Amino acid sequence: MGITNNEFESVPIHEYSDNGSSVLSEDSNDKIASLPNEYVEIQMEQQNYHKDEYYRERSLSKAEQKIDDMEQEAELVSQILQRPRYTSVTSITNNKSKHDDIVISTISPNAFIETGLTLHRDMKPGSQRFRWNILFNILVWLIVPFPFWIPFVSNKVAYYMIPSIQGVFVFMWIIIAVFALKNALILYFNRQRDFTKEFDRTEMMRIRHIFLMSCYKEPIDLISQSIQSVADQTEVQQVTMVIAFEQRTPDKEEKCKFLEEKFGDCGFERIIFTIHPSGVSNEIPGKCSNSNYGIRMAVQQMAIEEKDADNVLVTTCDTDSKFHPQYVAALTYKYLKDGKPALTTLYQSPLIYNWKLDSLSVVTRVTGLLRSLLMLGALIPFNINTMSIYSYSLSLGKKGNYVHPAYQMEDIICLIRWMGITGQRLKISLVPVPVLSGPTSGETVETEVMEWARQARRWTIGAAEVFHYFIIKSRRIPAMAAGFWGVTFIIYYGILLCTGGLYGLTSMLSMLLIVKDVPVIIKYIMYGMLGIQMLTFLIAFIIDGFIAKLLNIQECIFIVRNFYHFLATPFVLLAYSFVELYALHEVLIFGKKVCKHGASAKVVL
Repeated sequence: MGITNNEFESVPIHEYSDNGSSVLSEDSNDKIASLPNEYVEIQMEQQNYHKDEYYRERSLSKAEQKIDDMEQEAELVSQILQRPRYTSVTSITNNKSKHDDIVISTISPNAFIETGLTLHRDMKPGSQRFRWNILFNILVWLIVPFPFWIPFVSNKVAYYMIPSIQGVFVFMWIIIAVFALKNALILYFNRQRDFTKEFDRTEMMRIRHIFLMSCYKEPIDLISQSIQSVADQTEVQQVTMVIAFEQRTPDKEEKCKFLEEKFGDCGFERIIFTIHPSGVSNEIPGKCSNSNYGIRMAVQQMAIEEKDADNVLVTTCDTDSKFHPQYVAALTYKYLKDGKPALTTLYQSPLIYNWKLDSLSVVTRVTGLLRSLLMLGALIPFNINTMSIYSYSLSLGKKGNYVHPAYQMEDIICLIRWMGITGQRLKISLVPVPVLSGPTSGETVETEVMEWARQARRWTIGAAEVFHYFIIKSRRIPAMAAGFWGVTFIIYYGILLCTGGLYGLTSMLSMLLIVKDVPVIIKYIMYGMLGIQMLTFLIAFIIDGFIAKLLNIQECIFIVRNFYHFLATPFVLLAYSFVELYALHEVLIFGKKVCKHGASAKVVL
């Protein structure tokens, strides 16, 4: 059973007069009467939507109208899927003394869900090639080749300007290193803290938690390890575990039964399995659409009242996540200490990638250390964006219509979407315990490097894609908040990550081969900046030396190998920049067609 195209061939088309009122054809009532009840309700919702939004939409740009229409249809599709006609709830609990553990799926999983709304647009793979992410490309084109042509304009200007720009990049790395070291020390000083004793027990027990894990084709052993880290929480009785599979997941029914048998008596308040249907219109298969379906279905089954939404925290995670045993307690402590800022704050635990990281290649290990450094020193302190594993209040999720199912970077898209809903820049608060996340891996060095490049490409395309979304939606965010966040995002993704490594290469080649009569002091300044930048990379290795021990991770890295990885850091960063350069031009040429979610392999984990 499903809503098919044939059911909508005779759908009445809503036309609108100048005052925004709906005008239906004379036989509309007869046509509506022949349609399913769900469709009649959706048509009425659509009519009300158009009447309420008529005047506002007249002032919107065409791009914003297109995004709004897509969001509206995605929201209505999600509402359809939650209705009993399309949803099957199956109990798999043997223990009658607790809540039922259930599996939620569509009744007819192979049916193509189509709303038939007049605002519906199919997602065309190559549409909107001219997108705002072109600003990233412009920055690359302006900054990277600058050292090659400026000497031909003025040699003197060249040997002053080239080092000056390089100095800006080095200064960015200094700031990041300082903040990263500060936040790493916060983690270290909280290593033995019992967060359960920081607040009255009754007050902490009021805060409930939903852990949402999106799964596809990951090995069941890997999924089990991640769930076990949630089951090991000191406050596990406050946790509802939501495990969200895809309809195309192989052996999903057997996996649900295995996981329920393994974790059914681990102390969770409840375990809920959801099966996200395939072929839903205006969705990109991936974590965004799966998470959106999973959290909506889980919240519906939990029957959480509106007044209690501020007391429910949702944590989204991956199948390669291992939580600190006090993550729930530390998150609850931070939330209560901050005064329960339900609509203003997201919570990010620093991610470390030391899951068998000592056994992986120099490319993967160095990237993992730099990612941790950048999260500690940039993403969290400057409120740029959450990443992969983060927490938010159910109030914020509901007000922001949960997750946009038509994008691939659910962490950044949620932040932007929710800023538009709340009308303010959202704060990202540090959870003072680390979380272990799995790096990319492969069975050979070659496949590992291929997976590394694949993930770097996906991240870059995702960042470019959500930047376009931000520009379109920025008019709904206060100008100052939108301006500060937009500039910070461009500096971090567009300048530091995409152009920093490439500019380092072109500036060095220019100073060595093109610029003439460089003063000795300028040469020493260039050498000094290289040394300072290497010191900032050293901070990443110093942090790695003690932060992994906070999760009782034992690694075996010989000092000579560690030194080799340290020396290779700028070359890994340069290689990463080349992948980003390719990805930026790929999304510029092919547009939305390349904006797809492809999970990286985790076979070694």
